[in-house]
Amino acid sequence: MPTRRRLTLALPAAFALLGSGACIDEVAVPAAEVPTESALGQPKRVVLRSLRFEVDDFEQAVDLEQMRKLPRKVLDDLWLIDFDLTESVTVVLDELRALPPDEADALSPAARNMRRLLNMTADNVDLEGTKLEELISLSAAVGVPPARALAALMQIGVTDDAIPPKVVSETFLDELLGSHPAAQTRKGAIDAEHPDGLYPIAARSLPITLGDIVYSFESLPERFGPASLDPDDPNALVHPGFVLAASGITEDAFTMYVRVNLNALPYKGVDLTTNYIASVNSTASQIHEVFDFSDPEWIRVEGLSKELTISEMTVRVLEDDAFIPGGDAREPLPTGNSPAWDLPPWLFERLIAEMARRRTVESIGPHCDEYKLGTDVVAFEACVDDTGWTTMTTFTDVGNPPPPAYLWDLLSEVAQVRLHDGGLAEGDADVEFALRDIVIPLDEPAIVAQIKANLERNPEALIGITEQLNDNADGDADFYYFKPPPTAQGERGDYLYFVTEADLRKDADGLPARPYGYERPGFFADPDLTDKVSSTADIDGDATHEKVRVAPGDVLYVEDDDRRRYKLAVLDKPSANNIALEITRTR
Repeated sequence: MPTRRRLTLALPAAFALLGSGACIDEVAVPAAEVPTESALGQPKRVVLRSLRFEVDDFEQAVDLEQMRKLPRKVLDDLWLIDFDLTESVTVVLDELRALPPDEADALSPAARNMRRLLNMTADNVDLEGTKLEELISLSAAVGVPPARALAALMQIGVTDDAIPPKVVSETFLDELLGSHPAAQTRKGAIDAEHPDGLYPIAARSLPITLGDIVYSFESLPERFGPASLDPDDPNALVHPGFVLAASGITEDAFTMYVRVNLNALPYKGVDLTTNYIASVNSTASQIHEVFDFSDPEWIRVEGLSKELTISEMTVRVLEDDAFIPGGDAREPLPTGNSPAWDLPPWLFERLIAEMARRRTVESIGPHCDEYKLGTDVVAFEACVDDTGWTTMTTFTDVGNPPPPAYLWDLLSEVAQVRLHDGGLAEGDADVEFALRDIVIPLDEPAIVAQIKANLERNPEALIGITEQLNDNADGDADFYYFKPPPTAQGERGDYLYFVTEADLRKDADGLPARPYGYERPGFFADPDLTDKVSSTADIDGDATHEKVRVAPGDVLYVEDDDRRRYKLAVLDKPSANNIALEITRTR
């Protein structure tokens, strides 16, 4: 069995070994030099070395503390499961509806608004200011309470839920959650079926990521916060987000063990601005060879509990600043002309219109209700047809009937008025509810298999983890020296690689320490940079870097990220594993 080593312990021994082989150059420690900006026309000689220290079958334990030093984006991109929230949200809303009044008084105003919506019945609504206002006088004329007439329209009892919690839950999940970009797609491997590398997330589901485990769901407010519907369009709608706060429970013992095979030493390159000899982390360029996916133990997990718990997740829905009237026409089909349908799906008025529509379509059949005077003469009639279109007709002088409309238009107006009980102004009636103690069962073998499958399809996602284990970048090189390992046919020459975005040094948060601002990456044969001599040809699995093979006497031209240009003259090699360059800034 191969010996497993901790990389941090192996490196000192490695440097002791470097001077023992006949083919390895003696390493001299250069005197400290304060970098200064390169002056025009003043050549400077630099020497770059190529050293390798191959670490094979090294297993590193990555615990929660180490994982929390990785970029959150890396962890959040590692999808595990989609968890259907329908039952959890329905239970919470049902509990909120049944909360005793003394406990309800302690809720936030927004949470009380949510409870008010859930407790809406035909018996407690206010019809004034809605299209159903005329129903009050018509009902009085025939001696019928308005609540009874409204309940008959909805085919329920006067104290039954106008909109049941299940309808509220499903609508919130389909429209509010479902309209957020983070709930629509997740990142995965690029293949024929997913050329953009995006995979759909299951409907009504919260995508659970490795980041949720590592950060105990604390990143949910950020992931489900404000987000543009089209990041490439500055004028696109911005989803305001809906998760205000979240917390959960993660076992401290959770640890991943990763086996790697890599060159543990950085590549040496040049920061052209100062001619500083920088170190480029070697991980990104060898990521496809770092992991042996044929080894079933290349990654394993310990300390993963059988279930995850979201202790609390607070959800808020914003109200529009204006009262949104229901429609008064059948067209456009199938919903009518209410301005609610032109609102974004995350606003309360749009949501309540959709709840009322679903309530009508799913539970209310075509019917007519007649209301008679004491003389047994029909005074008015209320009918709902099979499309939800509602008409009320009077046959005597008992009053004016409400105008025809879809039943959901009538109900959405009633719900808006109910939300403003107590004199709340329009725009001040946001609604809120908290999901508590949501238990997400985990199948550990399935989760580990999913982690493996995701990473095997997209090993680039592990660059952040591997760089954490092999953190050896220094400075901001524009290019670096790469000497491919020899093959059975012998040496393969010396190469210069122009840096890619993956090579940029990371800051304390694991993000690039500088933008990738190169307009003309690569190496050219002429000062005007019109004749590119480098390419992204595949060498040892690397097909992303602009690279060129060099030999003494070659002259190249490059441009840095500040649009300065330089001449590179390749000098005689000082030794087998070193190259010398003369660098002159030309403009």
